[in-house]
Amino acid sequence: MAEDDAPAKRRILETALELFVRDGLCETSVRDIAKASGFTNPALFKHFKSKDALARYLFERCYLELAELVSTAIASGRTFEARQRAIIDAYLAALDRDSNSVLYVQDWLRYFWPQMPDRVRRHTIVGDLRRLLESGRAEGRVTRDLDLDVLLAAWVGTIQQFARFRYFGEFQQPTRALGDALEALLTKMARP
Repeated sequence: MAEDDAPAKRRILETALELFVRDGLCETSVRDIAKASGFTNPALFKHFKSKDALARYLFERCYLELAELVSTAIASGRTFEARQRAIIDAYLAALDRDSNSVLYVQDWLRYFWPQMPDRVRRHTIVGDLRRLLESGRAEGRVTRDLDLDVLLAAWVGTIQQFARFRYFGEFQQPTRALGDALEALLTKMARP
């Protein structure tokens, strides 16, 4: 949410996000959002033209936040290992803070991505992760025996499934406690 969003708009956004992740975008109605947020349908339409406009707005905000998190984490380290760990720590912190926004991006990327404006599409999370793996290769820390696209897909898929397992309560430990295991797995995939 933007810091200057009105309290009613913030509540509508938080409620819609929770319902979209829990029940699905198609299954959630404007009436469901209004009822769960404690507002009326007209209050929702005061801020958004339609449920689709609300869903698209949420996706863009959540995506940009996640992209900034990854970009900042990559910029924070000097070595491949330091940047990899920074991404893991930042991602786990994001899951602890708001797993709904992370899952919403993952679940609706294929639907909303073509609708995003150029300013959003210019900078991709996958592109940042690709550049990270390329820099790891240049440092001799990432294998050349695997196609980079295959390795990238394995990384992204592992991270996404991690978020889903956490959402469904499959992990008993706190998310951050699993950081070492996630780092070991990603490292093992990439190791020369």
